Amino acid sequence: MSRRIVLMTLLLVLVVALAACGSDDGGDSAREAAAPTTFETIDVQTAHNQICENDQAVFVDVRNPDETVGGYPAGAILIPLPEFAQRAPQELTDKNAAIYVICNSGNRSAVASQTLIDLGYTHVYNVDGGIQAWRAASLPESRP
Repeated sequence: MSRRIVLMTLLLVLVVALAACGSDDGGDSAREAAAPTTFETIDVQTAHNQICENDQAVFVDVRNPDETVGGYPAGAILIPLPEFAQRAPQELTDKNAAIYVICNSGNRSAVASQTLIDLGYTHVYNVDGGIQAWRAASLPESRP
């Protein structure tokens, strides 16, 4: 009889331990709800298509004003990288909007994209290849 009690006690402890492991303490859901820790890099054609499909998308060019003399992607707003950390929170008010970041070749836009992630923005896309790739793909531009 004591052997039966010991086995039942062990079984009960095992069931309680397994139930505790499966309890929802917010760990998994908190991780899912947490802001991403990095941005996504996408090609220019994908960026163009997604921006055209989403009228809430924001397109940001982080080049310096003198670099935009030849033009900039249609619909993009200019926030030069040296001013980006200060101006982004003021000009990009919706932290859940899709934000596409472009520069000349993709390096500065990666820095700006990570800055947005660090500021709590959740849908940030670095446009790979920058304006050079944008022009090579013959995508629309605006002139200053």
